[in-house]
Amino acid sequence: MMSDSKVYRRIARMDEEFPGLLAAFKPALKGLIPDEVNFTEDSYDELFAVLSAALYYVKDVKLRKASANKSGGNPKLVAMLVDEGVKDKDAVLAAKVLERLAPYVPPKVFVTTLSTMYGSSDPLFREYHGAIGRIMADLYRIATGFEPGEHCPEALVQWASGPNRELLFNELFA
Repeated sequence: MMSDSKVYRRIARMDEEFPGLLAAFKPALKGLIPDEVNFTEDSYDELFAVLSAALYYVKDVKLRKASANKSGGNPKLVAMLVDEGVKDKDAVLAAKVLERLAPYVPPKVFVTTLSTMYGSSDPLFREYHGAIGRIMADLYRIATGFEPGEHCPEALVQWASGPNRELLFNELFA
């Protein structure tokens, strides 16, 4: 018999509707975002941050190992995204969700969310500290006209270098 998690993931891979895409991540997002049941727009900034951080861990083995050593293991979402390797279908799905979320995440709110997550002492968020640091470093790079690091998710690059670049610059350097 197939577990609930696998059923959700299979449905999500076939569904082009946004809630269907998110169904795959439901079990791994518990406690990380305000509304992990309905995924309302109030959760988009947290979801964008957590999925971006998870994709850093997927792409950067050294970062993932350093984080696992520091926090005692990989976050549940990261383990889910790498269980089939770097080209995991769930990692591809996470990148697709990031692309869909990007237009709805304002730079000011996103930077505040990253700061709040990084400042949290909750073990669920401590596991993401290394990747959140990388996100912030890449946001500074992009906002100032430099290339992001090699493991920066493409959706994050597009989001930060498009029309949001000026707003992001003002937010980071205000």
